[in-house]
Amino acid sequence: MTDQLSPAERLEIEKACERLVYEYSRALDLGDMSAAADYFAENGSMARPMAPDQVIQGRETIRASLLTRPKTLLTKHLATNVMVDVESRDLARGISYLTMISTTPPADSKAPFLSQGPVYFGEFRDRFIRENGVWRFLERRGSIQMKFAGAAPPSP
Repeated sequence: MTDQLSPAERLEIEKACERLVYEYSRALDLGDMSAAADYFAENGSMARPMAPDQVIQGRETIRASLLTRPKTLLTKHLATNVMVDVESRDLARGISYLTMISTTPPADSKAPFLSQGPVYFGEFRDRFIRENGVWRFLERRGSIQMKFAGAAPPSP
């Protein structure tokens, strides 16, 4: 049995795991796939929301997979409703909602970029671990539940 955690220790762990969710999303949006992979434990695993049944095992395999993303793809990931449950000093689990939109703007264009959509809505189910004093994803499982494709075209 682990030592009892104080309310302050629980809050500190919750905040660290919540920040990890946001930092990962930001790295993806900046196109820094190597940094995104660094948020995983050495033996961490993930399943991308678009391929929830394909589990990628190990930080370096995750890095290689993320690096296959087209460099011209521009994304915005909005992580919300982050809830973290602390299990011990070194383990936690959580869930968060995901809203994601993407576009591939022409090389000579300037922001704001036009996106034809769709907009994806999903969630991540996470397990967090403190590895060498740093909180990382032990497991990150994404899935998409809805896709907004814009208004239906008018009837002829």
